[in-house]
Amino acid sequence: MTKPSKKPKVNPARKLTLGSGRVGVVLGRDSSALERFAANELCGYLKQLFGISTRPVISLPADGRMLFLIGTPSTNPHVAHATASRPLQEVSDQGIVLRRLKYRNCPTLVVTGGSKQAVLWAVYELAEHWGVTFLSDRDVIPQRSAGRTLPDLDIVKEPKFRVRAHPTIQDFAASGESWGMEHFQVLIDQLAKMKFNRLCIYTYGWQPFLHWEYKGIKRKSAVLWYDYRYHISSDMIGRELFGDEIEFWNPDLPLTTTYSKLVEAGIQLVQKLIAYGNKRGMECVVAATMTDFPPEFAPVLPGAERSHQLGGASIVPGAQTRMDDPNLAGMATAVLNATLDTYPEADRVMVCMPEFRQWTGEYKKAWDSLDANYGISEVLALSKLLANAKARGEREGDPERVITEVKADITSLYFYDQMLRRQDVPGDSRASKMKYLYWGPVEELFPILDRILPKNWDLEIMPTNHPATLLKRVKVLNTLPESISATMALTIDDDNIGVLPQLTTGALHRTIQVMKRRGWQGFTARERYPADHDVPLAYLARVSWEDDVTPEAVAQDVVKKICGKSAVEDMLKVFDIVEKVTETLIVTNFAFPADWPIPTRSNPGGMLLKHMIAGKMPSYMTKARDGYREALAHARRARAKTKNSGEWFVDFWIGRLEFAECYVECAQDVQRTANAEKEKDFVLFRKLADRALGKLEQGLRAYVRVARSQTDVGAIAVVNEHAYRPLKARSWAYHAHGANFLLPYL
Repeated sequence: MTKPSKKPKVNPARKLTLGSGRVGVVLGRDSSALERFAANELCGYLKQLFGISTRPVISLPADGRMLFLIGTPSTNPHVAHATASRPLQEVSDQGIVLRRLKYRNCPTLVVTGGSKQAVLWAVYELAEHWGVTFLSDRDVIPQRSAGRTLPDLDIVKEPKFRVRAHPTIQDFAASGESWGMEHFQVLIDQLAKMKFNRLCIYTYGWQPFLHWEYKGIKRKSAVLWYDYRYHISSDMIGRELFGDEIEFWNPDLPLTTTYSKLVEAGIQLVQKLIAYGNKRGMECVVAATMTDFPPEFAPVLPGAERSHQLGGASIVPGAQTRMDDPNLAGMATAVLNATLDTYPEADRVMVCMPEFRQWTGEYKKAWDSLDANYGISEVLALSKLLANAKARGEREGDPERVITEVKADITSLYFYDQMLRRQDVPGDSRASKMKYLYWGPVEELFPILDRILPKNWDLEIMPTNHPATLLKRVKVLNTLPESISATMALTIDDDNIGVLPQLTTGALHRTIQVMKRRGWQGFTARERYPADHDVPLAYLARVSWEDDVTPEAVAQDVVKKICGKSAVEDMLKVFDIVEKVTETLIVTNFAFPADWPIPTRSNPGGMLLKHMIAGKMPSYMTKARDGYREALAHARRARAKTKNSGEWFVDFWIGRLEFAECYVECAQDVQRTANAEKEKDFVLFRKLADRALGKLEQGLRAYVRVARSQTDVGAIAVVNEHAYRPLKARSWAYHAHGANFLLPYL
C-alpha cells in the first residue's frame, strides 16, 4: 500500500550549521556495495555544497559534531540503535526514510529505506532537499553556502509508481543504438538520482547483440539502424563533432570487421549495460526477438516474409506460416535460450508484438486454442472483437490495418503462451522460471489478457504513439483488467516527428492522472533526445512519488534553479509553444521523419526532398515555422534575463529552436521549388534551392553548436546524410546543367 509523503518538519531551535565541525558519514560493517556507493555520493554532495571533506566510516568518530547514518537497520546497527526508542515507520522495499534525531549526544540524520536501492534514493532525496537539481547529463549544484543547516527532517515516502523505466538501446542512429558505455554511464547515473529503477534494452533481431544457431545454420549477418549508413566527410556541417571517424557508428562496436567480432562487441556492450544498471540499483529487461530473424534463416521457415519494418532487415512469419510449425518453434527456442545464456543477469525477458503485423493466417485457430485453455470467449466473442477493431479503424481511416493488428496479435499471444507458459522450453529450465514482459498487444485484446498472462508477468502497452492522441479515447484503458501488472510506454518524443524538438508533458500529465486512479504499476519514458527533455524527465521523477505535481510547477522549479527567477516566464512559454507545435505535427504522417530517407519512385528525395511536391503550402508547415519562431524569440528573451551561470541551458534551447525554424523554412522552400518547376520558372527555382540550402546549413550549425548527447550527434549525421547532401547535390546539379537538369523531373 502506498503511504502518503510527510512534509519536512523543521524546528528552528534545532538548526545546526553544516561545515562548523567534523561530520561523520557512518555505514554498517555489512553494508552492501550499493549502500557504500550511497555513502560516497553523500560525501560528494557535502563537499560540493558545503566544502566538507569527509569519507564513509564504520565506527562513530570520537570528535564528530554531527552524524549521517546510512543503511537499513539490518545492515547498519547504528541505524537500528538510533531508532530503537522510536522505531522507523514500516515501508515497502521502495520506501525511503529521512529522520533527524540525536544519537550518542550528536545531532544525527538517519538516511535509510526498505532496501539497498531505497537507501541510495534517500541520499538523492536529501541532495534535492539541499537544492540540487538532477538533469539527464549533469547535476545543477546551488551556490555553496556555509550557512546551510543539517535539516530537521522526518520524511517517509513511497512511490506512486513502482516501475519507473527508461529505454537504452533502441533502433535509430539518433537513439541509444548509437550510445557506448561512456554515454550510458552518465545517463544511468542521472536516472538513478531521479529514482528510475528499470532499464529497457530494446534490441532487434537484425542488430549485433545476440548470436544463435539452428539446424546447422549459424547466424552470420548483423547491422545497425536498419543498415542505413552515415558517412563523415570534410564537406558536411558539424565535421568537428566526429573526430577522425569516417562513418558515424556506435563507439563501442567495430566499424569494419567480421560478423563474429561485431556481435562479440555488441554482446559485451549489453552485458556491461546490464551490470552497470544493476550496480546503480536498477533492474534490466532484455528483449528476446522470438519471431524476428536474420535473413539467413529463411530456408528453414516456411512462409517466411521480409519484414515490413523499415529497411526489411529481417524475416518474420508470413501470413501463411503455421503457428505450430516445428521449425518456427525451434528457432524461437534457440533465440530464447541464447538470450538466457548470453544475459543471465537480466531480470526480465521482453517479448513484443511486432510493429508491422504480418502473421495472420491462423488467427482463428489461435483464438480457438486460447479459448479452450482460458475461456476468453466468456469475456469477449471473436466476432465482437473484430467488429470493435473495424470500428476503430474506420475512425482512424484504416480499418484493415487495425483488423490485421488484432489477428496478428491473437496469433502471437497463442505462440508466446505455448512457448513460455504451456510447456517448458527444451534445454533450459530457466526459461520456465523467468519473468516475462509482454509488450504492445493491441487495445481490442485488453479485456482478455488477464485470462492469458500469469500473475507475476508484466504487460506494457502503447495504444498510440502520442499521449495527446490517447487522451481522445482514454476510456480504452478502462478495458484492461485491474488484476494485470500494467505499465505504459509514455511517449516524450517519437520518430513520426523526428529530429525536431518535441514536448508532450501536458498530455503526459493528464494520462498519468488516469493511470494513478487505476493503480497502474508505472511507465517507460519513451524518448531518444534526453537533452531536450530535462523538464519532462524531472516531472516524471517527481510525479512518481508525489500527487500534487504539475508540469508547470516542475518546469518553473527547474528553470528557476538553473537560470534564475527572471527567466522562468519566457522559458515556460518556450516549452508551451513547443508542445503545441508537437501536437500540430502528430497528424502529419511523417512530415519530418527522423532517421531514414524513405525514397520511393514517385518521391526519390526521401527525408527532405519528399516535400518537393507542387501545390498549396501545407498548413502544418506554417504553424510549425511560426511556433518554433515564436518559441525562439522567448528563448532569446530568457537568455538576456538568465543568471546563476545558467546561460548554457537557454543556449541549448536557442540552438535547437534555430535548427527547427531553419529546417522547417528549408522544407517550405523545397516545396516552393516544386511550384517553380511546374511553372518552368528556373530562375526562381535556383533562388529557392539556394535559399533552402542556406537555411539548412544555418540550422545545422546552430544544432552543432549546442549538441549535448550522442543522440544529438547522431541526428546531425542523419540530417547531413538524408537532407543536406541530397539538397546540395540537386542544387549543384542545377548550377552545373541549368534548366536541362530539371527536364527528367517535369
